[in-house]
Amino acid sequence: MASPKSTSHDHALKLIQDLADKGRSGARAICFFNNKGGVGKTTLVANLAAQLALNLNQRILVVDADPQCNLTQYVLTDNEFEGTYGGLSATGTIYDVIHPLSIGKGYSRDLPIRKVPKFGFDAIIGDPRLALKEDLLAQDWRDAKAGGTRGLRTTFLFSNLIDRAAEHYDFIFFDMGPSLGAINRSILLSADHFVVPMSIDIFSLWAIKNIGQALGVWQTELANGIRFAEDPSELPRNRLKGRNLGFLGYVTQQHKEKSENKVSRVVEAYNAIKTKLPHAVASVLKSYFPSPTFDPHLGDIKHLASLAPKSQTLHTPMITVTLKGSYTVTRSQARKIYESIAERFFENLLAVEAKSKASNS
Repeated sequence: MASPKSTSHDHALKLIQDLADKGRSGARAICFFNNKGGVGKTTLVANLAAQLALNLNQRILVVDADPQCNLTQYVLTDNEFEGTYGGLSATGTIYDVIHPLSIGKGYSRDLPIRKVPKFGFDAIIGDPRLALKEDLLAQDWRDAKAGGTRGLRTTFLFSNLIDRAAEHYDFIFFDMGPSLGAINRSILLSADHFVVPMSIDIFSLWAIKNIGQALGVWQTELANGIRFAEDPSELPRNRLKGRNLGFLGYVTQQHKEKSENKVSRVVEAYNAIKTKLPHAVASVLKSYFPSPTFDPHLGDIKHLASLAPKSQTLHTPMITVTLKGSYTVTRSQARKIYESIAERFFENLLAVEAKSKASNS
């Protein structure tokens, strides 16, 4: 029997309608990024995308742009994974998007999109060879900053991907590796918004500072490159005015709790760091806030016992794992968590885009 719809679910549907009423066409490209690893980024991307696709009827494309390919391993069945990567080379991956450009053939003609029925979304799966293209993007960045056509075309590789897929989707999610390298720079400079998954530790505080500094430098350098572009007609459409990258918020992951008198609370060591996060985020990323009252905290993802690794083994979202016993409880908790995060995601998306529209009018 289907579970009853929650207040968060109903509110999210209303927010989606509010977004539709704004009259914007095409997909919104969202990056999930932190240059610190081990923050639960891939689990968040896969399960939030599944929540939006399966329960909120959103058309989602997820791009695995992490050379580690963790998201790909999560969503493909064992047979699909072996069939794709079991030979000497793989086809139908994100490598096929980048390789033609790297050998001078321009942007790829087709996007290697495949359906992922259990998660409800489409995907461009990852490829370890993506790491081999980091040098291409890094070298051409120098040319891009000076307005060189080749450098800007390479930098706008993911802009081209977004533009070509936009009419078929509501959202394009990018799962990115934990670095401030050239691939991630190209994605962030092409996207509409970004979300920062965070673990509750001191290094996440440092990562937020790194992200803020890097974004500021990259956006300034790209704006200069666009201004001095040798041949603007050669660049992807809708990119010549630059991008107003929106910050949708952060999600805290993997905090530990202990129970006292049936009341759960975050253990003191974690809580001491958790209380610093709002100030740390605001101090570095406040220029991205649409208003002084903007709340960037999208939610917490607590430990859900063995549900996360089990869902990965089954290649199934946590919200639809069908196992019984203790999984019944943790699955219910996962559903509430992702319903709430989806609701906050749409609330902040509306706030950020309303501010951007007002600034551009």
